[in-house]
Amino acid sequence: MDTDTFNHTRDETLISRRPWYFLAVALFLLSVITRQPLAFLAALFTLIIGIVPEIWYRFALRNLAIRQQVSQHRAFFGETIALSLSIENRKLLPLPWLEVEDEIPVQLTLLTGRAMPTYKVNRLALVHTFSLWSFQRVTRRYRLRCTGRGVYTFGPATLRTGDPFGWLVREERASARETVLVYPLVAPLEAFGLPARHPFGEHTTPRRLLEDPLRVAGVREYVLGDDPRRIHWKATARAGALRSKVYEPSSQYRLLILLDINSYVEPWMGLDPDIQELTITIAASIALWALDEKYAVGLVANSLMMGLAGESPAGDENESQSATSTRTFMHHVRVPMASDSGQSVYLLSALGRLIPYFGSSMDALIDEEQNQLLLGATVVFVGSAQALHPSTVERLIDLQSHGAAVHLVLAGDPERNVDVETYDLPVHRAGGREVWHALIASASDETQGSAGRSSTSLYLD
Repeated sequence: MDTDTFNHTRDETLISRRPWYFLAVALFLLSVITRQPLAFLAALFTLIIGIVPEIWYRFALRNLAIRQQVSQHRAFFGETIALSLSIENRKLLPLPWLEVEDEIPVQLTLLTGRAMPTYKVNRLALVHTFSLWSFQRVTRRYRLRCTGRGVYTFGPATLRTGDPFGWLVREERASARETVLVYPLVAPLEAFGLPARHPFGEHTTPRRLLEDPLRVAGVREYVLGDDPRRIHWKATARAGALRSKVYEPSSQYRLLILLDINSYVEPWMGLDPDIQELTITIAASIALWALDEKYAVGLVANSLMMGLAGESPAGDENESQSATSTRTFMHHVRVPMASDSGQSVYLLSALGRLIPYFGSSMDALIDEEQNQLLLGATVVFVGSAQALHPSTVERLIDLQSHGAAVHLVLAGDPERNVDVETYDLPVHRAGGREVWHALIASASDETQGSAGRSSTSLYLD
C-alpha cells in the first residue's frame, strides 16, 4: 500500500505552531532595527524550530510503500508460516524513526519476535521500529505456528513517525492486510466397532462402473484438464469463473456428513469451544478417511462460514457470487458430494472457514437433504451429545426409512449419558475435552512430514 492515499490536510497541530513563525518574524525585525547579530541568530533558530518539525510532520508519511505478505495463504494445523513486512521510503526526506504496529491473531503462535496484548479481542500488536534513509527499503520477517483452525487476518498496520527533535508525532493507519486459512486438525481413525472395510454399514445399492452425465450432483471449481463438456456455463456466469459439473458418482459409494456446530440444545446455554473444535476435527477425519476409501463425500453444516477475497467457499452451485472482501460471511454451508482429487481441499476449506456461532437447528437442513439424497447413501451425523434434539433424531430415522444408512458420532464427556432416545440408530462416542487436548498436544508439524495430522488416533466406539 502507498501512503499517498492518506489525508495530508492541515490539522490543529500545525495551526498551533504558528506562533513560532510570528516570533521568528518579530525577532528578525528586531535584529534589523537594532542591528544586533544575536537577535538575527535567535530569529533563525526560532524559524528552524518552527519549520523543521513541520516538514517531517507534513511529508514523513508520504511516498511510503508498506507491504506485508504471508508465505502461504492456506496452511495445515501445526504448520509454520512466515510473515514478512516491508517498508520502502520512496522520497528524498529520510526518516530518523518509524514505528509500525501490526495486528496479528492471537490464535497463531509467534515463534520469532515479541507481541503485546491490545484492547481488541483475540488480537496482538507486533511492533516494528525502523530508521530509513532516502529511497531505502527494509524488510522484517517473522515465523508463526498455526495452532488454531480458522481464517485469520494480519493488519491493519499503524504507522508513527516524527521529526528528528521528537516534538511532533504523526500517526496513520494503513490497510495493509493479509489473510491465511488454517485447515482443521485431522486424526487417524482406529475403532468404529464395525468391520474396517465398511465401518458405517453395508451398502444397499449395486456398484456401477460409469458416471451418469444426465445426473448432475453439483458444481466445483474448474481444474486444468477437465473435459470441456463438464463445464457448467450457468454457474460459470454467476460466479465469474469457470465451474465444472459434478456428476452423480455411480461408480462410488456416497457419504454425507451432517455437522451440528451447537454445543447445547438451547443457544442461550452458551458454547463449548473444545467440543466444537473436536466435532469439526471428527468431521474432517471422517471425510478424508472416506475419500481414501473411494467414497463420494459431501458436507452440510449449520454454521456461518467466512469467505476469502475473490473466491467461492466451496464451489457451491447455490452461491450467487464469490466473496468480494476479506471477511465475507456465507450463510449456506454445503459441499456437494464428489470424490475427485480436489474434494479434500474443498472439504478442509469449508471446515476451516466455519464460524462456531449462530448454529441453527439441523432439522431444516436434514429436510432439505432428504429430497436430494439418493437411495443407498450413508449419512453420518456429527455433533455434541448435549446438543442432540429429539426432533433431529426423528428426521434421521426418516432418512433411514428412505434407504440411507444413518450413524451418529457424538462428542462430549463420556460420563454424561445421551438424554435423547436414539432408538436403533448406531451411536459412536468420540470422547470429550480430554480427547481434544490429546489430539492438539500430538499435532504434527511440517518437519515430521505429516503437517495437519495428529499422531493420536480417534476411537469412535
